[in-house]
Amino acid sequence: MGLQEQIAEAIIAAFDELGGDPQGAVEAAMRAENVETWIQQETATIAVAGGLEMAFPGLHALTIPAGMTFLMHRMAYISRGIGALKNAYIVETPAYSDMRNILTVWSNDSYYNANLLDYKAISLDVFLHVLGDAGYQELMSAIEKTTHLKTDTVITNTLNALKTLADEFASDERAMRLLRALTDEETADRAIAAAQNRVATADGVAVNRPMSRRLSARLAMRLAGQLSARIPAKFVVGFIPLAGALVNAFFNAQTLLSMADAARKYYNNAFTLADLVALNAPVKQSE
Repeated sequence: MGLQEQIAEAIIAAFDELGGDPQGAVEAAMRAENVETWIQQETATIAVAGGLEMAFPGLHALTIPAGMTFLMHRMAYISRGIGALKNAYIVETPAYSDMRNILTVWSNDSYYNANLLDYKAISLDVFLHVLGDAGYQELMSAIEKTTHLKTDTVITNTLNALKTLADEFASDERAMRLLRALTDEETADRAIAAAQNRVATADGVAVNRPMSRRLSARLAMRLAGQLSARIPAKFVVGFIPLAGALVNAFFNAQTLLSMADAARKYYNNAFTLADLVALNAPVKQSE
């Protein structure tokens, strides 16, 4: 098995942990002044870690795997923080994953193409809206309308993802904690009460729980190709005192900055409340 295949297997094995609870990253990011401050803070952290990884020339062959794992975790961490600061609802469930989507953008040289994604990012405003009765009915109307009109697949998938998240929210304590971290206490309490009341009074809410492999082998190979390209250089410079640490710090910082760029583009194109309203607007008849 080649180096790229080994890294791909490691990425797939680590993805459940990468796609785990975003709570810590969200809480940390919400204390940052803005997105740029958050990116600078996280880039400095990974640069220092990259330097320490190469601090002892000759021993770096042992520290590179741990360094790669730490880098992947910070890629997830910075992405979730960017989403929180851009007023998005951070999605990580067995069926839906913002991280999987962001990694798809990143593996595509940070070129945003919604058609490559499972669904679009979901803004906090639309998520809060559909937790209540009126918003949920608007969501159901939009799903019916887009299905009838055969709208773009990514929009249909986004609406279905939003429905599933809204259906499961009232019984998902982790989702409630996340919402409290993303917004103020009064707004969170009101949304939680609305969701619980809607589910309690509904005549059996259908919950769609599609399950799939969290990360495809094809995407893992593309990610591995980008990460493995730097390992030979890291290995060589690691024998050079000081220079190895500086070069690796630069490599790590550049990788994290490129991931931040992918996350920024992903959340900049989130599905919003305005988009939901537009989907439900009456279709103008041609004269």
